[in-house]
Amino acid sequence: MRQPLPVTIKESLSELRGLQKKYVSKYKVLQMLIVLKQKGAMSKDKLALSLGVSDKTVHIWRGLYISGGIEALLLENRGGKKSGAITSSVHEQLAKRLNNPKEGFRSFIEIQEWLLNEFSIEMEYHAVNKYVKRKFGARLKVSRKSHVQKSPAAEAVFKKSLRKV
Repeated sequence: MRQPLPVTIKESLSELRGLQKKYVSKYKVLQMLIVLKQKGAMSKDKLALSLGVSDKTVHIWRGLYISGGIEALLLENRGGKKSGAITSSVHEQLAKRLNNPKEGFRSFIEIQEWLLNEFSIEMEYHAVNKYVKRKFGARLKVSRKSHVQKSPAAEAVFKKSLRKV
């Protein structure tokens, strides 16, 4: 039977617990270091069982700590390399069009078609929907309370004639 891989943890327990509060997404990784600091060398199977993760995950985490230290474990390396389809200039033109009451959009499909025709940006309906709602807070399915081309003078005349009757 093989001996467990000895890993010397350089950080103190209080420092590791502080890091757990700071890096919540890395809680289990730091919990592994705390367990190793308290109990000494453990096999990856026992360590995985106590943490509730797979032994392959523990193997990867230990290897990262041995090769790069705490910095390698806390490094966030998920995605983020893909640039957005809507550039800042397109964003500005979309904002102008959304804020214009006479040339506004009636649906997200209309926005999707406008992006395709004007800028050759092909986006899925769901992506357009989320982008417009997130960036502009727009809700296109809500009807307007009054007509855009309504004349205030005609409204005043209408209200006066109603009161006399």
